[in-house]
Amino acid sequence: MDNINFHKNNTIKVLIESVGCSILFLPTYSPDLNPIEHYWFK
Repeated sequence: MDNINFHKNNTIKVLIESVGCSILFLPTYSPDLNPIEHYWFK
């Protein structure tokens, strides 16, 4: 996830973790770690 404020909201965090998922925040400006960024250049 990017570092947008609503992604860090505790309610969102609890909701995501309640369905068995974990949260991984990506470093700023790291397109190599986020495959969707490659499609924005096309």
